[in-house]
Amino acid sequence: MTEEQKSFTVKDRRHFTADGRTREPDAEERAPEAPSPVVAAPQPAPAPENAKGAAGMPSSPGAAVDLAQFVLSLGAQAGMLLGGPVEGISAQEALAEARSLIGVLEMLRDKTEGRRTPREDEVFEGLLYELRMAYVARAREAGE
Repeated sequence: MTEEQKSFTVKDRRHFTADGRTREPDAEERAPEAPSPVVAAPQPAPAPENAKGAAGMPSSPGAAVDLAQFVLSLGAQAGMLLGGPVEGISAQEALAEARSLIGVLEMLRDKTEGRRTPREDEVFEGLLYELRMAYVARAREAGE
């Protein structure tokens, strides 16, 4: 194939030669390119301290949720099921659903062991204790 017929060229851009020595850059590579203008991504405005709702939850729907907030939301669901009659669900079904959510929280606690902050540890332990006690009390009331 002649030089005129080549539609592309292959250029070796590896930093080392086959025998392990540092490759010298070609003259084309050494020429500094014109710096491209860097456009910084817009930074979100910091949320005011009073932008959090009850229990420290972010009030805006797009706000980041951390592990403690996620765990608390699961705990709130379980607490609602254990708190009293739930419309459309029998007492036995509510108890079974609450037990399932407690199991999910236990699984999350086990899977995140060693990677949680002290605050997240406190949330897990306190929430699981409260939910287990409420479950036992509710199961006794139901006669299980």
